[in-house]
Amino acid sequence: MADIEIFTAGSGMVGKVCSICQTAIVAGEPVLECPDCGLPFHQECWTENRGCSAYGCRSAPPTVKADGAPATTVWGGEKACPQCGGRIKAEALKCRFCGATFSTREILSQEEYGRREYEGSEFAAARVKVILFFLMSIVPCLSVVGAGILGWLIFKGRAAGLVYARLPGALRGLAVAGFVAGCLLAVLGIVIVIVDR
Repeated sequence: MADIEIFTAGSGMVGKVCSICQTAIVAGEPVLECPDCGLPFHQECWTENRGCSAYGCRSAPPTVKADGAPATTVWGGEKACPQCGGRIKAEALKCRFCGATFSTREILSQEEYGRREYEGSEFAAARVKVILFFLMSIVPCLSVVGAGILGWLIFKGRAAGLVYARLPGALRGLAVAGFVAGCLLAVLGIVIVIVDR
């Protein structure tokens, strides 16, 4: 396999379609061209695919059967996007219809896709929200609001654009801790009001 040069997409690559995810390449994305056949790819698609998507290309990843014997690579098949149901290439890591991204080329059911953990920019946004609601729950004057949002997230499964089942364990733990702290502060506030009377 020839050397692979990864570069930032400029005017020469913008608008070309990644041969794996079938979405247009956008300026500034890390991209590459297959050193053997010249097809364009997003860097993350190439890495996940472990090589080129063109059947017969020398840079295509080897496929091995479970018993260790070489297998014939099957390319060109389709699968349903677990988010929108659109038909996409079997090796796609991103839906060309709704933009949903996948961490694997394996077929995912809607339920499996719905339970996947947040990652990348989605994870960063989820982390900021959970930390914000946690901080609200430990500030006395905002504890009821913070605990209310976190309680809704924990017991109803979703709140403020977050899905509880998709949160990594640490963020779920922080959400529970914020809910408990907010409830305790709310009860303490009620007790103080009653005692002061």
